[in-house]
Amino acid sequence: MDSPIVSIILPNRNYSDFIADAINSVRAQTLTDWECIIIDDASTDASVRVIKDLIRGDKRFKLVVNPEPLGVSATRNIGLEMATGEYVAFLDSDDCYAEYFLEMLVNLARKTNSDIAGTKARFVDAYFEFKPVNMKWNTDDYDVYDNMIDIEKAPQNRKWIWIWRRIYKRELLKDVRFHNEMKINGDDITFMLDLLWRVPRVIESNFDGVYHRIHPLSVTSEYTDFNLERIKMFPRLFKYMRENLLDKYEREFLELLYKNLFGYMLSECLLKKNLNLTDKNKQDIKTVLSDACKLIEQDYLPENHQKLCRYLSCLK
Repeated sequence: MDSPIVSIILPNRNYSDFIADAINSVRAQTLTDWECIIIDDASTDASVRVIKDLIRGDKRFKLVVNPEPLGVSATRNIGLEMATGEYVAFLDSDDCYAEYFLEMLVNLARKTNSDIAGTKARFVDAYFEFKPVNMKWNTDDYDVYDNMIDIEKAPQNRKWIWIWRRIYKRELLKDVRFHNEMKINGDDITFMLDLLWRVPRVIESNFDGVYHRIHPLSVTSEYTDFNLERIKMFPRLFKYMRENLLDKYEREFLELLYKNLFGYMLSECLLKKNLNLTDKNKQDIKTVLSDACKLIEQDYLPENHQKLCRYLSCLK
């Protein structure tokens, strides 16, 4: 059997309310030569039943059900090991592709001889329902990102860490995997940092190609209840960067990256609203901040950030 043009990797855990839109948007693709590998990470809701009902009779879909929760990184890695396509695409189970997403990006990647091609994201709310829009697209309207400073400064709808906005040449990913310690978030950051130094440029279409759903159940929502695992990503992230990436990027980019990630950590740990924190929660936050700051290469931070980082490292 010939390999498909694109392998879509779709992890899911407890998103039975949203995954139908994700699957329907895959089935609606104008490029029909794909395989979609759905990995359910031991959902406790009706996800598996919903998925089986939706994919019945379509052999392009493959379903794997983890017997116990492994986390999003390990779950995506299962999909990468199974993928056989020329290109790989990722899709979160609460998001959707526009129906031209795969066809447009495959054509764009081939036209520009690029290993990575992406598109803009359109933000939608929790009540969004996927429907094909039959929009005309072309491969002439795109931007070239050939340095990491521009990638880091790209607008919100082109966030470089959003892996589901792009397709990737599968050959490019043979030595790249998700960091298994990133259980519920941060997996996209380490993945992209391990990938982008390997490619000279990224091609980005100026068309909206993905619907990114904003809703309270998202693990990154500011309204989500306190979750220690969510902020534990920061010491893991800074440890990974220290051990693997400092020799891969120019100093100017690393300074910008550390500044932004340090601010992101403060926002997640100290500034989030609507959280009813217990004394234990507050102590856990102090511990995470201290552990993370001890792993930050403080020389890359602005001077005022360095002072705060040194203070936070002594919280415990």
